[in-house]
Amino acid sequence: MNDSNLFLVLAFDHPTRAVESVGVRMAAGLSALGFNATVLSLPRDLATLTQLAPSQVSGVLSLGPLPLQARIGERRLWEHFTCPVSVYMLDAILYDMARVPVMGDFLNAARSDSRLGLVSPESGYRDWLGKTLAVQWDHVPFAAFPCVQRGAFAHAAGPEPVVLPRVAVIGTIGNELGGTPAGEALPDLLARVGGSLATADRLADLHDAIVAPGADNMPALTVARTLGWGPERAFDRPSLALMVGVDSWVKRDRRIQAVASLAGVAVDFYGTGWQEQFGATPGFNYIGRVRHDDIARVLAHYRATLNFDPCWQGGVHDRVYSAAAMGTHVFTNTNTGLAGAGLPADLVTTYDPTRPQLAALVRASGVLESMATTSARADVLARHNWASRMADWLCAGRAPRASAPAPASARALVREDEVAQVA
Repeated sequence: MNDSNLFLVLAFDHPTRAVESVGVRMAAGLSALGFNATVLSLPRDLATLTQLAPSQVSGVLSLGPLPLQARIGERRLWEHFTCPVSVYMLDAILYDMARVPVMGDFLNAARSDSRLGLVSPESGYRDWLGKTLAVQWDHVPFAAFPCVQRGAFAHAAGPEPVVLPRVAVIGTIGNELGGTPAGEALPDLLARVGGSLATADRLADLHDAIVAPGADNMPALTVARTLGWGPERAFDRPSLALMVGVDSWVKRDRRIQAVASLAGVAVDFYGTGWQEQFGATPGFNYIGRVRHDDIARVLAHYRATLNFDPCWQGGVHDRVYSAAAMGTHVFTNTNTGLAGAGLPADLVTTYDPTRPQLAALVRASGVLESMATTSARADVLARHNWASRMADWLCAGRAPRASAPAPASARALVREDEVAQVA
């Protein structure tokens, strides 16, 4: 029996601290529940990790599978530690299955070891692939990453921040994780990656389904449905390459569409790639990168922000929760996860990511013209914080384990010596 309450949150280096800052808040949430939670960033803190005896550790939460590449001696981390080990997915699981070899090893082990499992901020992929994958898979939505500088304690923190009548866009645009060449046309992508998987007519049908009004939030699911594939095809390497390539293309295209539809609105961009895409567009101002830790501070100075989820369903990006927590209006793509989130209706406006008309939505909302005082929202902070999220995960009971045996294609998912070549 393990009576230790040391809980490890494993992160890895990221240029904007997007991973470590998530780990810090998760650890704070676990600490609020009585755990001695600490964040280690690998490989930098591997020496510290190696010094911990397995009996000292009660739980391990890895932010994505990359930290699990580390070994202690010849043993994988989930083999060394005897406590529950979970991977919190930071993006669609398809990317990690295709790009991170250790993910396949972990999933293969998780099928026969109930200590091991996945946790994801959205439920769409679990609903689609969970029974086939046959591992423990929990849904824990993102929470807010606030920086409360105003409201009841504003007098102690200095003057109220200036709130600009502009829209903040926070995020990047580029090649995306799928490695799709920037500017590649969708027909060229489908022919290049899917030419050996389907006829030209079927690929033409797939093209039309991907760009159709109201297309699914999850392009990989569109690929499977259009080509008549079952969920097991996500574990076939060439099919996975097509799904990831399409997901990456759609993610970039929908971001471009959303921002293009803001023409005529005053917008400030925090992130890379936007100036190269939109150039000297009137009203567009390109500021550069912002650290994840500082996003809430930035949002406190804006009437509105734009969010685009990374091709998810059943869960929204942390930008939505952080914006609402800071009292900043957020325009976000439609997502079934919003219904369960219960965010204040006066702070959230949705748009169709397949046919965005954001300039009209922003003007109709009157948000930028409002003179009302904005402040951090106690109702959002109380519900959408990491202590609540960790309590829901650890105390409310885990999702039932799928009982169906995994097909051979899933059991042989991804081997370390055979990394998927993703488009």
